[in-house]
Amino acid sequence: MPGALPAGVTEAVLLAEVTACLAGLPPGAAAVTGVSGGADSAALALLVHRARPDLALTAVHVRHGLREDALDAAAAASLASTLGIPFIERRVRVTRGRSGVEAAAREARYEALRQAARETGACAVLVGHTADDQAETVLLALARGAGVRGISAMAGSRSDGDLVLLRPILRARRADVRSVATAAGLSTVEDPTNADPDQRRARARHNVLPALASLSGGSGDPVGTLTRLAALARDDADLLDQIAAVEVAAHIVRWGPVRAVRAAAVDALPRAIARRVVRRLLEEAGGAAESAGVERVLALQEGGRLHVAGEVEVVAGAGWLSAAPVRRADLPQRDLPVPGAVELPEVGLVLRAAHGVPPTDASGPFPPRARTPEGPHAAAAVVLGADAAAGLVVRGLQPGDRIVGRRVRESMRSLGVPWAARGLVPVVALLGGHPVWAPGIAAAVPPAEPAVAVWVDHLG
Repeated sequence: MPGALPAGVTEAVLLAEVTACLAGLPPGAAAVTGVSGGADSAALALLVHRARPDLALTAVHVRHGLREDALDAAAAASLASTLGIPFIERRVRVTRGRSGVEAAAREARYEALRQAARETGACAVLVGHTADDQAETVLLALARGAGVRGISAMAGSRSDGDLVLLRPILRARRADVRSVATAAGLSTVEDPTNADPDQRRARARHNVLPALASLSGGSGDPVGTLTRLAALARDDADLLDQIAAVEVAAHIVRWGPVRAVRAAAVDALPRAIARRVVRRLLEEAGGAAESAGVERVLALQEGGRLHVAGEVEVVAGAGWLSAAPVRRADLPQRDLPVPGAVELPEVGLVLRAAHGVPPTDASGPFPPRARTPEGPHAAAAVVLGADAAAGLVVRGLQPGDRIVGRRVRESMRSLGVPWAARGLVPVVALLGGHPVWAPGIAAAVPPAEPAVAVWVDHLG
């Protein structure tokens, strides 16, 4: 997406811009548009209503409760009434997150808009950010030391699950957008936080942008320069993400809630790609992949361990970087009847037991990326003695577990199983509790006569 439109464009130009942004929505589609009570979102609703009168448009106002906002709600309701479109008001509870109240309020607002979209059968959520908002976002990203993805700021369109998030006036200047609302006589209010010096965005708007005007060259308008920077950064970030996606598919392994990647594979990648692989590792494990946390993981040495944002534990061990939720649980103990089966949904496996020998096609998964040991009874199936016929149990690895006289944890290490995944490797034990087999590990000497076969398959 190119940078901002030139300042001073006509309403007809803005209408064409909105029409182009909405071109992908099918005729008669339902959409929700966020209305804050301010002039930007009011102008957006009006332009959308004029550009695509066929859309089933619903105005949604979100009340955060962070200040007195009755006038905002009244202005938003008045706008919907003027346009003759349905109006939904939502109250949300904002709790301070790691990134502060502003970020928490923003996430609560988007979640409320998504929920309203699903309830109304909408396929799109529309929000009224302008080029000036984009420039301010770039400045805030620079101030916190964000990378290329951070300074790419806001996308004009973005898939959000089964919805699409659209910003139809993202290239338009704020003054031009507001003139549309004024010309139409729409009732709007000004958010007092826009001039509050305690708000970072307000400081960027009133202090930093004017200071940059003398440095931006040409027109002396830094908004155009910063929005071009965002567009260029987005192109670069998108390409890097595409390259990183190939490496993610090749290197990240999944074992229940655990995600792991070979440390050597990460070290061999260009730093920009390695960051993205680690970011994906943390995100899939349920963590917030902030830049500082990614860098800490990349600096982790063998045997090191750290918590990222208090949610994910990362361990460097046995040649792996493994990430898992801090509050994960090992496999609980379950009975495995003979014959019968037991499902292990935590890791997407099912263990089966039967009298005799396993089927010839028993080729279920090993522990993640494990090296398969030599021998007929060290893979995804095993034949046990007659003492297993009375019944078996399946559980997670416990301290002191030994099979064939060797500690199972040592076997896991030699197989290359990530540390965080070891409690999720199913251990098969006799009813008395003695472990006799785990996938990928050799069992005791096979019985003279086949008695009980146990094998592992993918669940589902």
